[in-house]
Amino acid sequence: MKLATLFQTTGAPPVKHLGFALLGMLGLWAASSYGYYYLVSAMSLNNGYDEAPFFFAAYYLLWTVASVLAFRGVLQERLSHAFTAYNAFALAGLLLALGSYVTLVLPSLPEVTAEVAPPNPPDFMFASAWYYLPKSTDILFQQVMVASLILTAAKQGFAFGSITLAAALVFGGYHLTLYLDGFTPLYVARFTAAACLFGLVVPYIYLRLKNGFLLAYGLHWSFYALDATLTHFILSVP
Repeated sequence: MKLATLFQTTGAPPVKHLGFALLGMLGLWAASSYGYYYLVSAMSLNNGYDEAPFFFAAYYLLWTVASVLAFRGVLQERLSHAFTAYNAFALAGLLLALGSYVTLVLPSLPEVTAEVAPPNPPDFMFASAWYYLPKSTDILFQQVMVASLILTAAKQGFAFGSITLAAALVFGGYHLTLYLDGFTPLYVARFTAAACLFGLVVPYIYLRLKNGFLLAYGLHWSFYALDATLTHFILSVP
């Protein structure tokens, strides 16, 4: 398939609109990350999620609201069906199941041993179950922005294949910045590969499935639970 065919559109999409959406998403994401590290430093914390879970859950909830307001046009038009009583209960059930897993199951697994852990380990590696409270709103914030970008591209008439490729590149590429935080190449590669794979399927989830937001959120959250589970087994000493 030729590159021009892959990026064909259903018309003549105003690329500047998608560019503004991408810049807006990256701006919100960068500002939220900068604000998080600033607050962690100002509050003299080592792990903000674990040491101040309610504060940072509220922090990312505010960023979620900001992103919804910023992209309210496309979100209201395409995702209004997602805000139903059924989906609200389904989301609550999903969070309850995942919360129960990290509260009851993860603590029962072999403990990660500091001697075999990589240098500058990620926060979740030695975190308690409280870590996943702010992580839940952080993932919600991320999914609102990902959905906004995908729905904007679809609204502007971009081909499904080009949206899929762009989502994989943007979502995966952003995770390469983890290297700047001093994480090991293996850790960065693992999360980048997972993000690219997620980027390949998330346009289908949002554009073709009725309850796409719920499924995308669940998949995103479940990856952290799965990664934490594997970490407990791989980095523990019998």
